Amino acid sequence: MHHGYFIALVEILGFFHAACSGSGNNSGNTSSSSSSNTTILNNMLAREILQRQTLENRVATLERQITVLISDAMNGQRACSALQRDVQGISLKQNNMASSLQTITQRVDSENVNMRESLGNLSDITSKLLSKDMSETPIAFLARISERSPGPTQTEKTLEFDSTEFNYGHAYDASSGTFQAPMAGLYNFQTTIYILSGTFEGYISKNGVPEVYLSVRGIPYQVSDSVSITLSLSHGDRIWLVRTDQWRSNVAPRKSLFSGYLIRAT
Repeated sequence: MHHGYFIALVEILGFFHAACSGSGNNSGNTSSSSSSNTTILNNMLAREILQRQTLENRVATLERQITVLISDAMNGQRACSALQRDVQGISLKQNNMASSLQTITQRVDSENVNMRESLGNLSDITSKLLSKDMSETPIAFLARISERSPGPTQTEKTLEFDSTEFNYGHAYDASSGTFQAPMAGLYNFQTTIYILSGTFEGYISKNGVPEVYLSVRGIPYQVSDSVSITLSLSHGDRIWLVRTDQWRSNVAPRKSLFSGYLIRAT
């Protein structure tokens, strides 16, 4: 379109130049004026053509820049679409992970419940086995006063039967003269006191409380007496023999004894 315009402009200028040349011989002043006008028009035409070419170059440059921008925009749109797909994929993976985590948590909770139940059952079984083993283990003792037992006293004290004949279950402590129940149950205890002279007074104590009394009077003869009692004990209850007489008496060694045994566990 621009080239057609330039061609028409050139033809007009050519026609005008020819017309001016045809009448150039009529007058010298007229010929000189026409030549000057032609030069001006040619210069104007050249500047117009140069400006048009410059504009066309700028338009071409802008078109190329627009093309690059359009290409960049399309690439950005494709990248944005790919990013959206990635985000959707990540969101889907997060949902799947959350669902899997919830499933795993539920399984762990279920396993914990089962484990607690199993541990509870195991604890019950262990307790039953221990109780069975303890109930099947004989608990019995027999202890005597040795030759090295201290002499008679005028104050209340625990009478120590320091020489054990047997001590099944190891519930009797010969050093203190005390029996300690290793389990709850029914127990029988018996003591025999043999004195060479004097008087003996005392009782079988359960945790410091008198349960049955014993009195032996041998003046001036040797004499013995025995007492027996069945007690219901809890685990840890303690049994011992307490001497309370204020008279001097001579307890015979080896002949005086203290014994006990488990009848049955409760």
